[in-house]
Amino acid sequence: MNKWKTEGNYAFVCEQLKSIRQDLTIQNIKNEFAVKVYECHARIAMEKLDLTEYNQCQTRLIDLYIHNPKSGYPHEFLAYRILYYIYIKNNADALKVVANLTAEQQSSDDVRFAVQVFNAWTTGNYYRFFKFYLVAPKMSGYIMDAYVQRERNLTLKKIVKSYKPSISVAKVADLIGYPDTDTALVYLDELNVFYTNSNRTHIDCKKTTVTED
Repeated sequence: MNKWKTEGNYAFVCEQLKSIRQDLTIQNIKNEFAVKVYECHARIAMEKLDLTEYNQCQTRLIDLYIHNPKSGYPHEFLAYRILYYIYIKNNADALKVVANLTAEQQSSDDVRFAVQVFNAWTTGNYYRFFKFYLVAPKMSGYIMDAYVQRERNLTLKKIVKSYKPSISVAKVADLIGYPDTDTALVYLDELNVFYTNSNRTHIDCKKTTVTED
């Protein structure tokens, strides 16, 4: 972890941690040290948006927490698992997890946050979804970063259909979770939206077409 903090060489650190994980698997080691290794790798992978590597760690941690109920940060990583299900659009498994949460898990701030995000996403309440994104605790924001633009594109597509003939950029920024209009304009310009004036204060919803990619 120190190597990662001082040098930021993800490729090197990732290979080193994968090697350690392989040794743990071969030797069938499922102790507190194993929990620390997988949590460490998961955190680094999240920070680099390497969700393939993250998911491998997350999957292993489910079993490791069973063998080590007092080790690591199981509630925090349970929250990340729920948020990850949004990324892969796996409603079924997410609903199973949420339905089977224990009272202790439900009392966790991290888990409560993830469930609120999931509920906002599944009900199409994009305003709440993006407001949650702006206050994501701990490393939740890294997971959400992986799909927030996808959700913004989908939401903007709905907005331009619903707000014809136009909608203010300020309103759009608020609806899709941008802190200010200048930041929102960078995003909107990348999508080549049409504006009603040269000051770019309002989007021309009649002329604008948004894809979900």
